[in-house]
Amino acid sequence: MLIEDKDTQLVVRTALECAGFHCEVYASTGTLLRGIKRDDHGLIVVDVDDPATDCAALVDWRRNWLNPEVTLVALGRTDPLTAARVLNAGVDDFVAKPVRGAELLARIGAAARRRQPAPAEAGLSVAGCSIDRSACAIVSRSQRVGLTARELALAQLLFENAGQLVTRARLAQDVWGADAGITGRSIEQHIYQLRRKLKRCAGEALALRGVYGSGYRIDAAVAPRSASGPSSAPAAASGLAGQATLHA
Repeated sequence: MLIEDKDTQLVVRTALECAGFHCEVYASTGTLLRGIKRDDHGLIVVDVDDPATDCAALVDWRRNWLNPEVTLVALGRTDPLTAARVLNAGVDDFVAKPVRGAELLARIGAAARRRQPAPAEAGLSVAGCSIDRSACAIVSRSQRVGLTARELALAQLLFENAGQLVTRARLAQDVWGADAGITGRSIEQHIYQLRRKLKRCAGEALALRGVYGSGYRIDAAVAPRSASGPSSAPAAASGLAGQATLHA
């Protein structure tokens, strides 16, 4: 919990502990990140009125390193601009001060339900790597890798057209919109990041290839064959928690 004033901290901690959460208090964003890296946490509550709070860093950390089901709730003064800023940064909900325990618990419950993963959709799996849209992630048997919203849109379009060329013009239209004025360089940068994450998820079993001057395609890797036919060698194998984080 990142809670600037002791009165708010007491209200939040009392509500959470009465609901069955085990609470831990952290003094800074840095110690919070170290703590959630070390231990499992199902809920993170931060106070954005504290200058030490970096919501964007917490959202990015959750996306790339934490279980994507972790719920992140922000508290702050009653200010529409503050609420809009932190919600746009990617937190799951915003609770205005003064905090009321019943409202806080209701919002935490609703946010946690929204983050529950949905079953992988048919047709959005290639080479054992699937898209989990509700968690904004790609998933294999052994890996779960978080994506940005733009990477998720790119992955979905490419997975839906696996084995087929997706032109740069279509990527720009479907992912950025007709009037976005997106440059080829920006598309390349997003493709580069998505390719790295696909490799983390699926290893060499999945390939995201560029087609010179045209666009991109995604394919399942094909096992090499000998001159006399299929190789006889076997193919290589590709290889809400009950704890709340209180940052004060």
